[in-house]
Amino acid sequence: MKYWRPSVFAAAWLTAAAFALPRAVPAQVVAGRVTDDRTLQPASDYVVRLSQLSDTGMVLLAKTTTDPKGQFTVVAPSAGNYVLSFGRTAPRVHRVPVEVEAGVTPAPKDFSLPIQRESDTRPYADVDVDSALIVPTGGRGPAFPSEQRLAGARGSVFAMFVVDTTGRPEKSSVRLFAGTHADFVRSVEQWLTASNFRVSSVGHVPVRRQVCLAVAFQVDTNPREARELPKPSVPPAGLANASRALCSRAVEGAGMITVSAPR
Repeated sequence: MKYWRPSVFAAAWLTAAAFALPRAVPAQVVAGRVTDDRTLQPASDYVVRLSQLSDTGMVLLAKTTTDPKGQFTVVAPSAGNYVLSFGRTAPRVHRVPVEVEAGVTPAPKDFSLPIQRESDTRPYADVDVDSALIVPTGGRGPAFPSEQRLAGARGSVFAMFVVDTTGRPEKSSVRLFAGTHADFVRSVEQWLTASNFRVSSVGHVPVRRQVCLAVAFQVDTNPREARELPKPSVPPAGLANASRALCSRAVEGAGMITVSAPR
């Protein structure tokens, strides 16, 4: 009778097991470079997250920050579909799907993004920020001029200005136009001087924002008449295309303020 030596038996068993068990899929490195789409400069110290969708929601798998050249690497645990999230404080700014194939290392990709920083001095429009809603804090709007109220006058004023990262309108940026009466214009100007607005942000980073408000004045008789008040018309000339589009969106959406007063 022959006996297997323990060492020989163990070697044979391990060899068979190696073929019988499924091989582990090696992790894959996902690499890329982040740049600001306006300045084309590398986005250094920018947060990058690798996540994957599960039955319970998005699961964070890896997190890193870009180097001074805007480059980053994260490791995917296996082949599959993932999401790269870019943002300084939260995975909000941009999300990009990434597919990782087994045995294939994805080539580094360039990600040109609208990077926002507190030191960025350029104002952004309503379509660039987290929320298009422009909200005055304190709940008070422009005062209704007494003479116009007694006369039962209706009118409107457009106001363009920049709200800084503290919520204050920048005085040098204020521009009032298309006012139907000088009293309405003065009322809006005085209101802006003392107003604060909710700070706009992109990816939770405070930014300066270009704002256009359409302020409509009316003598309040009943709620139905207030709804039927004609919307102010954006002037046909004197505005750049971007400003015209901004004011047009204000009339149709969050930039419309109606000032009502009893006669």
